This record gives sequence, structure tokens and C-alpha cells, in this order.
Amino acid sequence: MMETKFFSNYSLVDWSDLLLNFDSTINYTSWFLNYVEILNTSSEIQNHTFVLYAENIPIAIVPLYIEKINNTLQISMGQEPIYAPIFNKNMSISNSKKYFNYLIKKINDIALQNKCLLARFHYSPLLSYHFLPIEYLNSGYVEGIFYPDWYIFKSKFSFVLNLANNKEYIFNKIRKGHRSNIRQTKKIANLIVIDANSFSTEIFNRYVSLYYKVKGNKRNFEAFKLDEIAIKSGLQFIMICEFDNKFVGAVAFHTYSNKARYNSSIQLYNDNVRIHPTHFLLWSGIEYLKDKGCELLEFGEQVVENKQFKVSLKEKNLSHFKSGWGCDLISNIKVQKEFKNV
Repeated sequence: MMETKFFSNYSLVDWSDLLLNFDSTINYTSWFLNYVEILNTSSEIQNHTFVLYAENIPIAIVPLYIEKINNTLQISMGQEPIYAPIFNKNMSISNSKKYFNYLIKKINDIALQNKCLLARFHYSPLLSYHFLPIEYLNSGYVEGIFYPDWYIFKSKFSFVLNLANNKEYIFNKIRKGHRSNIRQTKKIANLIVIDANSFSTEIFNRYVSLYYKVKGNKRNFEAFKLDEIAIKSGLQFIMICEFDNKFVGAVAFHTYSNKARYNSSIQLYNDNVRIHPTHFLLWSGIEYLKDKGCELLEFGEQVVENKQFKVSLKEKNLSHFKSGWGCDLISNIKVQKEFKNV
């Protein structure tokens, strides 16, 4: 007998215990599932995440959100694809596929009940899924998301760094120019780390001020409150570059279950000083993760010029920057289904 239980019916402790049955990333933690709601209040996002059970055994976790975009509803998170369902790590591939059709029907039913125009899902390059994208494609989904015209939708691969290698090997695989920037900045800048063991409200508030100075008012304060919780819980750490007693750059990393992701960066530019905070902080983050026993670090998507998408110079430069860290290219497929009868 199969049944479902919604995320809202779990305590924080119960959800943490549930995750022990799955190979997951931070994107399936209760912290992140709540974080998505806080980040997307403007789209009136609703959390419909559920867990599939069979004979009281948790089979799959299915993150699911419904939000309003241009006055119509869709299954996505900030218009981005939602992370695909994951299956119990003790389950065989054949058994996983057995339940997948049920999940697809459940998602379709939720979409139709709520009159959703479309649904979007994303395969994390940090996980080995129990099923292939073809399972989605056989159910009416297609690869390729063409709107909005965003960087992430132009990518089928992500840069992932294998941290099993020693530091010297990893450093030598980094592009020569990146290595030079790291060395130069290391000579003149100070490194400040905000993590669970070193959290300081004063330092964190200075980081928030730097963020607003560089990015403007793009995030609400509630999101930074959740960042603070993540740091204190060991789910996030922030590397800060200090020069001349001022914060001039910061990089935030998400981490869970020995897998990490380069989440965001900010940087003040000074044409009068040869300093490269992001290079310095990314390398410092790699060293930190190595020391913590982390296995993989995702740098983000790769984009290349092709017939399907127009790639801007800024996007090319960003992809070129990420390609210089000695990473492997791992499949990062996104799929979408449009519901024509809505």
C-alpha cells in the first residue's frame, strides 16, 4: 500500500532522521526547503513537498513548489527547476522505476488540480539518481527551457571538483592565471571564516552590509536570518576577504553529507589595487572543504555557444572563469512539461 506525507507534517528532527535513508544534498534538507519559500515570497510560493511511503518504508522524497508567475501558476522555485525526486538509497534501480510512474501521476494531478501551466525539474550533478531523465521524457517532459533567458537554462553540464585528490594536485590543475591571482591576493589580504565554530554576529552583519552594498536590496532580511541558522547548523560557511581593514569580497558555500556547492559571491572592485578576492576565497574554500573531508564541490553550470541559445559575453566569461578550476563536467539536465489543457 502506497501513501504520501507532506513535508509540513514533519518535525525538524523527524525530517533529519528521514534523510538518513537517502543519498541527498543540502537541497533536500528542511532548512533549504524552508529557505526556498523565504526567497520567493514575491511569487506567493507554496510548498507541496511530499514523501512517498510503501508499507511504512520511505520510498522517495519529492520537492515540489507552486508559485505565481505573470498571474499564472507553475511548478518551479523562483522560475528555476525544482530538484528531482530522490529514492531510498537501499532500493534497487528496478524498484525505483516501479514507483516513478506513480510519482509522475501524483505530480500531474497536483499540477492539474492547481491549474499549473508547467512543471520544471533539475538533476543535481552531485547525485547519482536511481533513474535517468528518459523516465521524465517518456512522461511528456522535454529537455530545454527557453524562458526566461537565463544562464542556468542554457546549460546541460556543471563543473564539479573531485576533492579526493590532494591539495597540491588540485592547485596545479587550476588555470595558471587563477593560481597567480590566488598567490597575489594571499600576500596582501586577510582571510576571515564564518562557520559553526567561529560565528560572530558582528562579522556576519558586516558581511550582510557588504552584500547590500554590492548587490543592492535583492534579498530580504529573513533570508539572511536563515543563512545565520544554516551557518550555525553546519550547512553553510562564508569566506571573507579583508583588505586595508575593509571587507572587499565574500564567497558563500553550501555543504551537506560531504557534498558542497559554490552558492554565491560578492566583490568590491578597485582598479588601483591588484587584488582578486573571488579567486582567493574559492581556493580557501577548497582547502577548508578538503580539511573537513568533503568529497565533491559543484562550481555551477557551463554554457557554450549553440544554435538553441544566444550566449552573452558576460555568460561566456562566467563559464570561462568556472572552467579554470580543474573540474569535471557532469550532466546537469533540466526538464519541463507544459500542461496544455490548463
